[in-house]
Amino acid sequence: MGNKTDRRILRTKEAINRAFLEVFSEKEFDRITINDISERANVNRGTIYLHYTDKYDLLNRCIEDHLDKMISSCTLTKFIQEKVDENEAKEALKSLFNYIQENFLFFSSMLSSQKTSIFREGIQKNLTSSIQEKIDMQGINQGMDKEIIIEFTATAFVGTLEWWIINQKPHPPEYMADQVWTLFKRNNITS
Repeated sequence: MGNKTDRRILRTKEAINRAFLEVFSEKEFDRITINDISERANVNRGTIYLHYTDKYDLLNRCIEDHLDKMISSCTLTKFIQEKVDENEAKEALKSLFNYIQENFLFFSSMLSSQKTSIFREGIQKNLTSSIQEKIDMQGINQGMDKEIIIEFTATAFVGTLEWWIINQKPHPPEYMADQVWTLFKRNNITS
């Protein structure tokens, strides 16, 4: 019986999240009400409040969930290893772009809203820490200011992700992975 309850809760949360994203793609965040979400999810308002404090909590949890899934899909740790295998790294990047493609509604909604800088900052923070570890472990780009290298690389990568999403994915994930990998190699981030 406990598993049925768990599945129902999961399905309810998925319906709420999906409804939230659909409404979010149509309206600015400030104009969204819990009633909008509950009507779209076909649940009552109390059900939403059972799982989330308010729409801000729902937004933050959606962002956290997708960031976690995005990071694990890409396995950023592949870039931090002592010696990076090019094929594994490209596969990790391809997984990242595939994840974004599969969850395009979420990512395009997040990047089109002015209230979601928390999402961009989350991606950048995770990437910055990965690059920091790589530079510390491998001593790459000696003689350059480490902080500038890290910020430059993370910002360029996040900007590339944004460009790809905002421009409706003009290239397939495989192509994007190859291009990003080449840029990482040229900037000594893959040593």
